[in-house]
Amino acid sequence: MPDLPSPPSLWIILAPILLLAASSLLLLLFARGKRPPDDAWKGIFYSNSRDPAVFVPKRYGIGYTLNFGNPWSWLIVVLIFAAVMAPLLLSVNLMHQLPK
Repeated sequence: MPDLPSPPSLWIILAPILLLAASSLLLLLFARGKRPPDDAWKGIFYSNSRDPAVFVPKRYGIGYTLNFGNPWSWLIVVLIFAAVMAPLLLSVNLMHQLPK
């Protein structure tokens, strides 16, 4: 019987969940409560380089959005993208390693 590749680590599943939980906790700790000025909105995106907050209250509705004028928000976008892509790429890699 051929050797099958080992199943992916449990951390592949838990890492995105823990990342989201940690970012939610940071959001609660560091988000400011006041509504951002209307002139900083570019459609649905908020971009104000003079505002130090990474997360700001949404213009409409409930919740928070990223301040794309802050460089740290781009790091958060990259981390979210990596958390989504890593399990997909690892799954494709495991599929190619399966014996035919």
